[in-house]
Order: sequence, then structure tokens, then C-alpha cells
Amino acid sequence: MEITTTLPQVSNEAWTAFRLRIKGQVVLPGDPDYEAAREAKNTIYNRKPAVVVRAEDAADVSRTITFARRFGLPFTVKGGGHSIGGHSVNNGGLVIDMRRMNNIRVDAENRTAWAQSGAIAREFLAAVEPYGLAVPFGDAGSVGLGGITLGGGIGYLVRKHGLTIDNLLGIEMVTADGQIVQATETENPDLFWALRGGGGNFGVVTGFQYKLVSVPQIYGGALVLPATKDVIREYARLSLEAPEELTSISMVTKAPPMPFIPEDKVGVPSLIVFVAYIGDIEKGPGAVAPLRALAEPIADVLGPMPLSGLYAYLEPAEQPARVRVRSGFYNEINDEILDATLAFIESGPPSMNFLQVRPIGNGAMNRVSPEATAFSHRDAQFLLAIIDHWEDAEEDGANEAWVDAFWQSIAGYRQGVYSNFLQAEGEARIREAYAAAAFDRLADLKLRYDPANVFSGNENIPPKPLSAAA
Repeated sequence: MEITTTLPQVSNEAWTAFRLRIKGQVVLPGDPDYEAAREAKNTIYNRKPAVVVRAEDAADVSRTITFARRFGLPFTVKGGGHSIGGHSVNNGGLVIDMRRMNNIRVDAENRTAWAQSGAIAREFLAAVEPYGLAVPFGDAGSVGLGGITLGGGIGYLVRKHGLTIDNLLGIEMVTADGQIVQATETENPDLFWALRGGGGNFGVVTGFQYKLVSVPQIYGGALVLPATKDVIREYARLSLEAPEELTSISMVTKAPPMPFIPEDKVGVPSLIVFVAYIGDIEKGPGAVAPLRALAEPIADVLGPMPLSGLYAYLEPAEQPARVRVRSGFYNEINDEILDATLAFIESGPPSMNFLQVRPIGNGAMNRVSPEATAFSHRDAQFLLAIIDHWEDAEEDGANEAWVDAFWQSIAGYRQGVYSNFLQAEGEARIREAYAAAAFDRLADLKLRYDPANVFSGNENIPPKPLSAAA
């Protein structure tokens, strides 16, 4: 039976042949699964692709890329759907949805694991945590492995075990011409260098091999403190002086209605510190004692727990919503940043908005040479991100204006940006994510692996012009 298509450039014969060769699912507008297939976490980007291919394996990805190129169809790649800039979906093109490719295989004896790139962090941790093992991912359980890994990966284990990419052993990828290739330190080493921080510019990654680290249990949870200038300043200082086994991710915000926050403290400007201490559990109370001593806590739910327990705290922020983010790496949190933060949090719109503070210095990430991977900002001490979530499009103006004004007050002190936190902010901001030599090398490698810039639905690094590469 012939299968018809609404794509004018594709004949029914070619469309039928393509659909019959795909092992996974092909979803079209009007199909029961279409709305779910086109969903992105950032609902500002309400895009409607012509086709969504839910790939089953690397061969499906290869066939889809070949088909899209043959008929001139723009395409994007969707994993967890968390792309802040909406790069997971597009209008009128093709989306390669990786979520069905979520197989995870664990070799606990040798402390390695292989995972398809459509798996999310929560699934991966569920597979390795029973062995007392982990990989340094981020703070949200629903983030796809593809996105967080290719951008670098900054999370709760960064001070002891570095970035996600610092624990990456190998990659399987489909290239622009449909080839399935491997990249490691010894096989295609230039490509392996580029994929550790260079994002999705070089192909569709279909699998990762990770080195696993020992995390049988953590001393962690949430500590809520009053947000004052002195408390935030001292928190920043103590976080970098703490043992490497202690990493925290915090937010300055008006205290939300969470089960562990007293009702009379909801709406009070607060510093909410999410803590992961991965040393000996009996040393946990001593490690976090300086943080507890900063002020009389509004709430303190720190204690022994599994690493996966931290994901529960940020589940509300993982739900689809309209989102605006502006961020940067910083060497210090100075008085000007502190004053601006307290003023903007106090005057913020009635939405879920906050300044996220990630102390990442004085640890394993900083000991890796900036030239070792495409991730350049190895000397960064803090990652600061202004994040705002709201529901109604009619509130776009007020929320965007708040984020932008807050950002302008602290942007001048930044030292680069994390590529995974960019929101389609233009070429100059993309260049900020890399040292000049790294960006130049990435552009050279883009020319080699994707000279036609097929993989452009991302924070794009275009191939170096032939005249410049000569």
C-alpha cells in the first residue's frame, strides 16, 4: 500500500520506501502522538515540524539524515527536549527524536557503562546507582545524555570528579554523510576532542561510553538560609574552600511552597542550597557545618541519602514552561552582583525565577588543561544563571524585561559562558563559550566533518570558509 506524504519535494514512492525502512516510529501532523512528539520543555518555542522520526537505532538515524539531505529537509535532533534555545524542534522540517534509544549497559566490575544518547540522566543513574556508582551529570533528572554530555556537563560531582566529559571514554556518532563512526582518545581523536564541549555541531551522537565513579551514598539534601549579602558572600567563599567531595548548587529566590519550608517563610528571599557531599558519610555533618553556621536555617533537610534523591528537588522546574535564561562564568561574586541579585529577586515578577549559583572552582574540573577538550573555561570559579519560568504568553514582556535588566546589571563581570545555557543569543555569545584557538579548531573540524553545515539546528559553529582554511 502506498503511503502518502504532505512534503511537496518528496514523491510518494520515495516516502513509502523511507517509512518502510525505519524501525522506529514516523509521526506526522494529525497523528495521535504528534503533540507529544513535538513538545519542547521551553514552550516559548511552539514549533510544528512536518515529520518526527522516533529512531530505534543508529541505522535509523543514518537513514533519516540521508533522506533529509536528499530532499533538502532541514532537521533538528531532540533528546530530553531541554534545549533552552528551542533547538530540539523546528517549523516545517524533520525532527530526529532520540528518546527511544535509551538502552543502558553497565559493567560494574570494570566501572564503565554504555548508554544510548536518548537516555535521560534519571534513567542512567537508576541503572548504575544499585552498584554504588555514578557519572557526573547535572541537577535535573530529565535532561538527555546527548545534550548535557556534548556541552560539557556541570553538576553535583564537578569538584571531585570534574565534568561529564572528563568521564567520557568513547562516542558513537552518525556523520553528515550517514556514516556510523567511533571516537575515542585513539580513534578519531580530533573528533573526540571536538565532541567534548563542541555540542551537536559534528553529527548525531547515538551512544556514549562512560567511566563510572564510586558514589554509594551522599550526605546531602537542601539547606535554606535567609538571603542576605553576607550570607551569600560567605556561602560563595566557603563553597570553594570546602573539601572537593562537597559540591553544591544553589538558588537565590523567594522561598517557594515546598513541603520542608515553613508556611510563614514562603515568599521570603532565601538562599536554597542543594548539597552533595560524597566523602565518608560520618564526615558529612562536619563538612557542611560551616554552611549551617552561616545563619539560623529556615529549613535543614540534610542527611544521608542516595544521589538520585537530589533530582526530586528540581522536578517543578523541569515541567514545560516559558523559560528565559541568561548566564555566564564568573571568577568572583562581587558586591555589585550581590546588590543586584537581592534587588532583582525582591522586585521579580510573580513567577518561578531565581539566580542559580554553581560554585565549581578549586576542584577536578580546573585541573584539566583548557586545551584537552573543546570545553575551554576550566579556570571558572562560579557559574551564574538568571532563570525565569512562567506559564502565560501574555506575561512574556514583563518576565523577559526582568531577566534582561537583571542580566545587564551583572553581565559585565562575566568571563565566558557555558554553551548548554545559551538561548539563541547570537554568534558573539557562542564564541564566548570557547577560547579563540578552540573556536578556530572547532571551525576547522566542522569543515572536515560537516562542510555543508547540515547540523545547524543548534548553537551553531559554522565551518571555516575554504579561503580561511587554505
